[in-house]
Amino acid sequence: MYELYNAFEPIIPVFIILFFAVVFITLLINNRSGYKLDNRRKIVSYLTYVGLVMTLIGMALVTLLPSNNPEKVTSFIPFLSIIETWEYATTRAIINSLLMNIILFVPFGFFVYLLIRRAFLTVLLAFMASISIEFLQYVLPIGRISNVDDVILNTVGGIVGMVSGTIFAKFGIVYYIRDGGSDNNKH
Repeated sequence: MYELYNAFEPIIPVFIILFFAVVFITLLINNRSGYKLDNRRKIVSYLTYVGLVMTLIGMALVTLLPSNNPEKVTSFIPFLSIIETWEYATTRAIINSLLMNIILFVPFGFFVYLLIRRAFLTVLLAFMASISIEFLQYVLPIGRISNVDDVILNTVGGIVGMVSGTIFAKFGIVYYIRDGGSDNNKH
C-alpha cells in the first residue's frame, strides 16, 4: 500500500480537487435539468458514471503529465520489458512498472463493464484506451516511455476490472443496491 501511495502521491491533491469539481458540476447540471437523484437506482447509476469519469481523469493524470525523462524511449517488442523487469529489477521497480500498469486499468474495466455489461467490448475498450495513451506518450513531448508491454499490462488490468464487475453483476450486488433491496431486476 505504501508503494501505491508513493507512486500516486504527486497527483492525489489534483485528483481530489477534480473529484469535488466533477461531483459539484454534475450535481448542478442534474439539478438545473430537473433530474433528481431520488432513488437508489439513479444514485448507483450516477456513481457509476462519476466513477468512470474520475477513472479517466486519474488515468490521464498518471500517464500524460510530463516526466523528467530527457529522451524519447520506445519499446515495440512484446514482453521484453516485462521479462527484463521481472528478472533484473528490484521489488519496488516491479511494483512500479508492472503492477501499477495493471492497477491503473482495473477501475476502468470495472466501471465500463457495469455500464455496458459486455465483456468483449469492455476488454476492447481497455485495449483501445491503452493504445491511445501510449500513442499520446509517443507523440507528445512529455518525456514518457511508450511501450507495447504497457498495453499488455493495461489490458490485463481492464480484464481484472471487468471480471470484478462481472462478479458484482452476477451476485446482484449492484442491482440489489440500485433496486432498493429487491431481487426482481437482476440482469
